[in-house]
Amino acid sequence: MAQTLYLIDGHAQIYRAYFAPFATLRAPSGEPTRATHVFWQMVLNILKNRRPQFMAMALDVSDETVFRRDIHAEYKAHREPPPEDLPIQRDRIIGMAEALGLPILRAPGFEADDIMATLAARLAGPELHVVLVSKDKDLEQLLGPHVSMYDPGKDALITPDVLLREKGWRPEQAVEAQILTGDSVDNVPGVPGIGPKTAAKLLEKYGTALGVIEHAHELSPKQRENVLAFAPSIETARSLVTLRKDTPVDFDLDAARVERLRWSAVVPIMRKLGMRRMLEQVPAEEGGGAEEQGRGSDRGADRNRSSERRHEPPPVPTLAQLRAPALEQPEGGRYHLVGTAEELAQLVDALRAQPAFAIDTETSGTHPLDADLLGVSLAWRPGEAYYLPVQSIFGPTLSLEQLRSALGPLLADGSKLKVGHHVKYDAIVLHQAGMPVAGPLFDTMIAAFVLDPLQTSFRLDSLAARVLNHTMIPITDLIGKGRDQLRLDQVPLAHVAEYSGEDADYTWRLHALFEPHLRGSELASLFYDVEMPLVRVLMDMERHGVRVDVEFLQRMSRQLAARIGQITDEIHRLAGVVFNIDSPKQLAEVLFDRLGMRVVRRTATTRSTDADTLETLADETGHPVLRLLLEHRELQKLRGTYVDALPREVSKRTGRVHTSYHQTGAVTGRLSSSEPNLQNIPVRTDLGREIRRAFIPSDPGQRLIVADYSQVELRILAHFSGDEQLRRAFADDEDIHQFVAAQVNGVPPEQVTREMRGRAKAVNFGIVYGQTAFGLAQGTGMSRNEAQQFIDNYFRRYPRIRGFIDQCIAQAAEHGFVRTILGRRRPIPDIQSRNRAARALAERLAVNTVVQGSAADLIKVAMVQLHRRIERDRLPLRMLLQVHDELVCEAPSAEAEAMARVVAEVMGGAMEMSVPLKVETHVGENWLEAK
Repeated sequence: MAQTLYLIDGHAQIYRAYFAPFATLRAPSGEPTRATHVFWQMVLNILKNRRPQFMAMALDVSDETVFRRDIHAEYKAHREPPPEDLPIQRDRIIGMAEALGLPILRAPGFEADDIMATLAARLAGPELHVVLVSKDKDLEQLLGPHVSMYDPGKDALITPDVLLREKGWRPEQAVEAQILTGDSVDNVPGVPGIGPKTAAKLLEKYGTALGVIEHAHELSPKQRENVLAFAPSIETARSLVTLRKDTPVDFDLDAARVERLRWSAVVPIMRKLGMRRMLEQVPAEEGGGAEEQGRGSDRGADRNRSSERRHEPPPVPTLAQLRAPALEQPEGGRYHLVGTAEELAQLVDALRAQPAFAIDTETSGTHPLDADLLGVSLAWRPGEAYYLPVQSIFGPTLSLEQLRSALGPLLADGSKLKVGHHVKYDAIVLHQAGMPVAGPLFDTMIAAFVLDPLQTSFRLDSLAARVLNHTMIPITDLIGKGRDQLRLDQVPLAHVAEYSGEDADYTWRLHALFEPHLRGSELASLFYDVEMPLVRVLMDMERHGVRVDVEFLQRMSRQLAARIGQITDEIHRLAGVVFNIDSPKQLAEVLFDRLGMRVVRRTATTRSTDADTLETLADETGHPVLRLLLEHRELQKLRGTYVDALPREVSKRTGRVHTSYHQTGAVTGRLSSSEPNLQNIPVRTDLGREIRRAFIPSDPGQRLIVADYSQVELRILAHFSGDEQLRRAFADDEDIHQFVAAQVNGVPPEQVTREMRGRAKAVNFGIVYGQTAFGLAQGTGMSRNEAQQFIDNYFRRYPRIRGFIDQCIAQAAEHGFVRTILGRRRPIPDIQSRNRAARALAERLAVNTVVQGSAADLIKVAMVQLHRRIERDRLPLRMLLQVHDELVCEAPSAEAEAMARVVAEVMGGAMEMSVPLKVETHVGENWLEAK
């Protein structure tokens, strides 16, 4: 398994850091620190995201002594002096690197590029991959199977394939390209009028710079003149741009191990420079943290002991830890265009022998129900894929009927595993094209999410870059951008085959990498038994959609518009001036200058007029304009986000709204939805709830069924904590808030007042979110002392809940993650943060994730089981929507009550727990009525 050495081009990266597009930063002492901040953030990002085993930095010594001056006296002779505040930051960065123990490599008479070239030539091979941290074109000549460049700004690797695709030449031609183009900054001579694009065309035709000179007679008159005038300088240019691989530099690879970096020596400097946020990212050293690790150690020890009774499964690797084996994958691939019946028959024969294959579709749009199928790519071994086109202005293509006849039976074969990246999209597209996808599924996007949910992106190109060190072809390379953008069926088929084949190929490679780690881990059941079957459930829900009463929404929009108009007139009257209510600047002038209200908070550019500010001022002043402004904003948002937007989402083909559900949208495992987002339909106000009245059954003879888990998070809390009193209260189906209020206040249940119950309810629901005395006081009107006393009494009455909370925090502190009821893992990276606020938030997340994530697990299991029950018993029942702990279904009116009982039975029995799961169901003409 190859390891990686990251070599930083020191002065080049310091220079780029200085000119990064960020505001000027200064230490408390006044020392400029922008370059220092950006440079060290780059280093920390590399360590976190790229996980190299080794790291070092190469530096130039002096422009005056470099050997290239002997070849060409003008080399780098007229460079502008550095900005005045750059040298102090350069020296600070180098001094911090020396304190850290980062090997710094210099060689008198040579440049950093020569040092990097020497080490790449000396060290790179199957066992060690060398990555040059720079985007400098001078280093392109060093690229090869085991040498890459890394562009920190784009977080992207530059490989030989990327170089060829982006610039048009291979690494062995990079020197030739530099000879032709020259370098005006370094005073390297070149051919006038030849830039990178022209150089690429000439090298493609003539191979080398010398070849261009030898064929000068074939060039245009002006080019011929310039090339022949340059010819005497070709060897000088070659000597200047060719990097030396014999630089006299001593380098001990073992000394460059990243675990040897002494972060404890750098932390005081970072603190002195005011780099507070960066301190939280500093890696822990072997044997202890970069700072003193003992803070809270007694509490941590107690937590660790409380968690020892739980068996710890073998570690599951993060995506960053899975990167190294991917280096052994073949770079690039062979992608074949299948355009004839004979080629299709041969492919199908080969495919029949495969137990699994990857699929990727190319379509005319992003919504699977409205998009036309343009082609399908298939892969079942790394480095090879096949593209089957069905629509293109270029030929030859297959007919859709040919594809259905040949590929349809293989897709419908229930014994074959189908692998995809966002496979739900591909499966819906194929179903719409008459080729239903049956059998087990493996979605590499969801696999990546289950393995490492904190990744910023689960796109195929992002995962290929991060995990497989491969930069994929951007779609803009094929279709362009803006007004001149093409449709994919207007792109030559050979290019589409390369693009689509790469998608299928790298989906297959990700599957091959992820599958063994999932299959043998505690995540296996979650992935294979819940997430993958859920894909089919969501496919059916998305394909069918839900009907929306457009006429009702149009009436509601008119009513809202009238009310908004009335409020606008009243606001203008009270303000004494007509102004744009939606302009923060104009509103600030009215509130603070005209009406004389105090400025509660300032933003970077203006005085804040956000909702919190308006609420604060309303409480302070009682001025009627403030409540009207809040109502105006609420109605505008309601009308723009939902009432007017939902009708635009209705499909002209089906007459229904087809939302898209996402299994990778929330780290807790909750589903999210988009186009439109139906998870956030308002419920807190009567007017917001009224929008639900617009959601109706597909046909007049049907009714909606709404099934909702009752107090599910409290029941999960009781299950995990093992608190017998709470368990008994749920078993007896008591009013849990009245029950808790009675116990905490020490009164019989019949003496619990409305206020007591309200406080208990606030704590019950707030406890898993880390409810504080301040938060409880704000929500209930209690004083902070009263709130603290109530919370203290709560935990005295229910000590096992406190024990559960401490156990969650202990597991996060010890292992870096917490687990839900089905074993889903959420990393909690700030649990050991030295920042008190960040650590407190991490502790709240640890508890909340276990409870809320387990509730998400529960509803997913229920959906899978209900879907199977519907199919097995052929029930007249269909799932339409899922929103948090709630399922919305539809059934024929005569059978709706019976189907509601089936839904409640399945949801209530989805998991065995120590407390009963209560499901409330209602039947109605619309979503609001059934709620």
